[in-house]
Amino acid sequence: MLVTLGKKLPRLPGSDGIWRILAITLLVIGVTIGIFSAVRTCSILVSIGGALYTYIAYTNGVTKRTIELLVPMAFTILLFVLAFTLPHAK
Repeated sequence: MLVTLGKKLPRLPGSDGIWRILAITLLVIGVTIGIFSAVRTCSILVSIGGALYTYIAYTNGVTKRTIELLVPMAFTILLFVLAFTLPHAK
């Protein structure tokens, strides 16, 4: 099942450049907000931006190895879950 997962992923509609700019913008805004102590918002924005960038890079890549998709997505999902489990995040 995991071997065929990456081969079934469709590309995002529209230009890849716009999606890539959106992903990088989310990452930069998330890190900037994180500097000023909004840790939960930072984690959410960075995880969404990272997942979007990983998806774009994977669907545009020549080689389609499943590990190149699963490891970064696992990190972004764990970061997203971490955002909601922080006890006193602002």
